[in-house]
Amino acid sequence: MRIHVFLVLLIAISQPVSAKLYKWVDEDGNVQYSDKLPPAAVKKPHENLNSRGLVINKTGRAKTPEEIAEEERVRKLREETQRQIDEQKARDRVLLNTYRSEDDIILARDGKLATIDSQIRITYTNITCLKERLSNYKRKAANLERKGRKIPKQMQTGIDNTRQEINDSYESILRQEKDKNTIRNKYASDLQRFRKLSKLKAATRAEMQAEKEQKKDDAIVKTVIRCKDKAHCDQLWTRAKAYAKKYATTRVYVDSDTIFITQPPKTNEDLSITASRLRPQKDQQEIIFLDIQCKKELATDTWCKRPEAIKIREGFRSSVLGKK
Repeated sequence: MRIHVFLVLLIAISQPVSAKLYKWVDEDGNVQYSDKLPPAAVKKPHENLNSRGLVINKTGRAKTPEEIAEEERVRKLREETQRQIDEQKARDRVLLNTYRSEDDIILARDGKLATIDSQIRITYTNITCLKERLSNYKRKAANLERKGRKIPKQMQTGIDNTRQEINDSYESILRQEKDKNTIRNKYASDLQRFRKLSKLKAATRAEMQAEKEQKKDDAIVKTVIRCKDKAHCDQLWTRAKAYAKKYATTRVYVDSDTIFITQPPKTNEDLSITASRLRPQKDQQEIIFLDIQCKKELATDTWCKRPEAIKIREGFRSSVLGKK
């Protein structure tokens, strides 16, 4: 030990003040000192000494590629965590600056839902008009066939286009119902966060009413059945039309590969049923949708609230899918 210290002092004294002195352990386990660090020792632990032989800096061994990769992973994870924290703080500031109370959030949500409900009512009104147009086409076509005359190409095109418009309208309604659910989830999250930030808790009467409305909308969406593939859809479509025929009280006037319609309701007891085979998006499998209409009690009614109609809706999926 004394020899090592003597050598360090001797080397230090013989070096200029600005020169560096290194200490490291070689491959044989021997402590080495020098003013130059050999390449073999660069990646190994070593120390810098001052002119008095005191350690002024320590350098650990070089990190392995795996250790470097792990450090990078941890660094990115920390950055992502911090980014999420910063974004949440920004959203919280916007939330508290936008709304004064939880009722403000509920009113904003209800305003957006009301806008979509208005669009859905318009779409249902349009469907009613389209069905009447289709009924007129079918009546004229039937008269021509009874007289032994061929249906004009223009009339057949009108029939085909009207059927497609009806299906397109139902697709629009389903998309809008999905949008309503997205809005509810978004504002439910905002409301929960607002309460946490403001330390509020009680649910309002308006929120409870919105939950009741959602149950009604869920009942509509529950008449949607998603097909696994074309063969599966062909099978379900046959069952869906049989189900519609069984419960409709008005006679059938459209029965095609993509849509089944019975005559619009004329009396308070009538139930008109439409089954549609839809493909909302090209890259998705087809869906089958059931709609039940009865004579409106109010101009704003969009769905039939009669107990028998609700029962038909509730039994649709289990009957078509073959489940008890």
